[in-house]
Amino acid sequence: MAEYRNSIRSKKLIREAFAKILEEKKDINKISVKEIVERADISKSTFYCHYQDIYAVIEEFEDEIFTLLENTMDEFSKRNNNEFMPYINKVLLTLKENEEIYKMLFKADFPIKFIDKLKNMCFQRLNKYYYFLRLANDPKTRKAEISFLTNGIIYLVVDYFRGDLDLTLDDIAVLINQLLLKIAK
Repeated sequence: MAEYRNSIRSKKLIREAFAKILEEKKDINKISVKEIVERADISKSTFYCHYQDIYAVIEEFEDEIFTLLENTMDEFSKRNNNEFMPYINKVLLTLKENEEIYKMLFKADFPIKFIDKLKNMCFQRLNKYYYFLRLANDPKTRKAEISFLTNGIIYLVVDYFRGDLDLTLDDIAVLINQLLLKIAK
């Protein structure tokens, strides 16, 4: 049990150190494993026990968010109702738990590729479950509407983490819910 807790602690230290260095340097290509282990106060072998390289740290952040969003959207689609708030809150609660790290990550230059992947995943899911919303039947128009929604929601959260909004994550959850309810069936 202690070994498991140490593993969790080590990964947390690595992730926090990585995020802080990324915020300072703004470029993932300027970060080394040596810097991360020094900042996290761990050994290189501890780092490599958990991650293959610094890109694996980023992938873990990305995978965490994608898994959460996919699971939440799947759960929502099974309910067959227009109660968005519990699902929005579930996603934003997870973001809150790691808020400082996400703020550092989104202020760096690396997230453009991640944001594009996130937009694509959200677009695919909204397109799959579009019948929950009052969207056009015409595929071309519906594609534009879903793109508009996806970009708006994602960049609202990105702007928050970059410090460009004077809202809380709770405010954002309420705003997204209100907007979705306006276009829901």
